[in-house]
Amino acid sequence: MVSASEDCSVIVWECEEFSIERSVKAHSNKINGLAFDTIGRLLGTCSSDLSIKIWNFDTLTCIKTLNGHEHTVSSLEFSNDGNFIYSCSRDKTIKLWELSTGNCKKTLTGHNEWVRAISLNTAGTLLASCSDDETIIVWNLETGIENYSFSGHENKIESIVFVKNNASISNIFNSDYVESFSKSLNSDITSISNEKTENEKNDNTTDNVNLIDLNKIILEKAKTKLNNPTTNTKEVKINKEYIISASRDKTMKLWDVFASSCIFTFTGHDNWVRSIVVHPNGKYIVSCSDDKSIRVWDLRTGRCAKKLVDAHDRFVTSIAIGVKFPLMASGSNDYLIKIWDCK
Repeated sequence: MVSASEDCSVIVWECEEFSIERSVKAHSNKINGLAFDTIGRLLGTCSSDLSIKIWNFDTLTCIKTLNGHEHTVSSLEFSNDGNFIYSCSRDKTIKLWELSTGNCKKTLTGHNEWVRAISLNTAGTLLASCSDDETIIVWNLETGIENYSFSGHENKIESIVFVKNNASISNIFNSDYVESFSKSLNSDITSISNEKTENEKNDNTTDNVNLIDLNKIILEKAKTKLNNPTTNTKEVKINKEYIISASRDKTMKLWDVFASSCIFTFTGHDNWVRSIVVHPNGKYIVSCSDDKSIRVWDLRTGRCAKKLVDAHDRFVTSIAIGVKFPLMASGSNDYLIKIWDCK
């Protein structure tokens, strides 16, 4: 396990005895984010010293420093092929860096305030970003332009994740709240269609109806396959992209990217929600908050399934779950990292 801190250090922990294996003072100011490439060969760190550093993880030596942001660098993520890394910053931009040269290849601009976090989809074709401007932007990485934009949170957005787990996507798709959302779409279609018969058609309305119709067709086709007992659900490809955001408004929101809509809001935290992760088993998401708690949410029902009250003595700022091991780590302003059994 790897952790980073406002003390500028990176620590590598051995996970049998949870002892310090290696450590390094990595930056000259607090470290805000960590990311591994897909094979764990490279580790990226980003800092309030405005830099990004790439580390050989085996030796924990810095092999490259990326400079170009004009303010705090808050989050980063490697591309699927490991040849590039994305970063976001308080300078309101997102940058794409080529690791072989260390050059910035592209800068994405669209947010009006600090960009807090970013997340890539499974295919590596879309990038979601969230910001202090209370919006989410989903970028087309082939064109570098904004594909979708969402608003609905009532305060700064701290964290965002694409739902990549197929089991999670299936559970969301077949959830109670998505069924309600689908019924709402049907109602919208009827309402808009009636208006069109009474009024002049315009291009914008036509586009909206086509979007809703397309989403309805995708929903119905996939639900038919999933509800057919002769169908192997593992073979069903659900053509959906979901993202989950966490905000200082004390909520998390689940967004259907292609429908450009918020389909559910998770409520229950009593303070800022700092971080969210999708459990590897696909049944749950886990969140942490300044209310000192960690909460587990059922993706089928949208309800809180478990609440760890006073998980730490102060704000819980970050969480991570092992993919291969049933362990969760949480970090806090109380200077502690706690390891939880999450079987």
